[in-house]
Amino acid sequence: MASFRKINGKWEYRVRYKEGSKYKEKSKRGFKTKKEAQLAAAKVESDIVQFGFSDNGEENVKKFIYDWLEVYKKPIIKPITYSVQERNVRLNIIPRWGDYKLKEINRTDYQKWVNEISEKYSAGTVKRIHSLMNAALHSAVHDFHILYSNPIARIKIPQDNKQEEIKHFTTEQLKTFLSNCKPVKKSKYKHSIQYFALFTLMARTGIRIGEALALRWGDLNTDSIKINKTLVYPLNSTPYLSTPKTKNSIRTVKLDKTVVDLLKRHKINQKEMYLKYPSFKPSDDDLMFHQHDGRWLRTNVVREYFKEVCKRTQLPVLSPHALRHSHAVHLLEAGASLKYVSQRLGHSSIKTTADTYLHITEKIEDDAIKMYQQYLD
Repeated sequence: MASFRKINGKWEYRVRYKEGSKYKEKSKRGFKTKKEAQLAAAKVESDIVQFGFSDNGEENVKKFIYDWLEVYKKPIIKPITYSVQERNVRLNIIPRWGDYKLKEINRTDYQKWVNEISEKYSAGTVKRIHSLMNAALHSAVHDFHILYSNPIARIKIPQDNKQEEIKHFTTEQLKTFLSNCKPVKKSKYKHSIQYFALFTLMARTGIRIGEALALRWGDLNTDSIKINKTLVYPLNSTPYLSTPKTKNSIRTVKLDKTVVDLLKRHKINQKEMYLKYPSFKPSDDDLMFHQHDGRWLRTNVVREYFKEVCKRTQLPVLSPHALRHSHAVHLLEAGASLKYVSQRLGHSSIKTTADTYLHITEKIEDDAIKMYQQYLD
């Protein structure tokens, strides 16, 4: 119900309404005539009937999106996923939109911003950033009821015309790398073959670094390993075990004889290390790979060791994830089917595999056409 009064020659309206279990009031003054005040009050009452609220996006974007992350996202996603989303909000969304009110987000300005960050990031990264912002504003409309409509719904993400390079080792580079994954002369634990075993396992199975570091000896069967967990080691935080990246990532990976024999050697080598070095302690959790004190290997330490080997051997300085790419590329080049490679890597779909290794699958297709032509001719 609206009420009106005249103050110092100007008209004011007051609209009292119920939101949830509480009564609220919205008012505005400064109208020249009562008729103008009545028309404005009628618009407010109409909005309340239609939307259930009268304020339209007065909230600050920074405060709203952090509240949204905390209330709507954190309880239902993995901690590592939350940390990635929080980082995208903090480093990309807040610097550009943090000082705006929700109602001030303009579709054209937002599209210009998306176009700008597309010059800096890959299309996949831009989609992830936009997806966060879009989901937050969707909640502002449908969950928090503080915005009438989502101004960035169905925004256009520029196509990424450049093929993202898949960094991997050739077969010769891989041989060079693995043959140098041994302790250097000044190493404290010169007898260890742990890194050689770890990187060989990753290179010949395609498992992720977190999946490898989470392995226990009980996960090893005669000629396969069970992948049902991953180690998450946040920077400056406590490590923990989590479920693998996707549902399809829970899998059993077959091992070739080279890997089986090496893991047997590694298990014996571990016991030798316990006897040879008093400071090298066994793992209470029966870990396949661990620090000298028995705890999980730190992912950042593994990455640094990997880079040092690359530098020492004058190979391209890559990351441990390059071993996963190398395995996939080598399998495809050897003639393995896309479906087999997808299942072995634990991808969510064959499309993921095909999109990731597009340049390789195109080469395989070209080779197949040449072979077919040679066969007919």
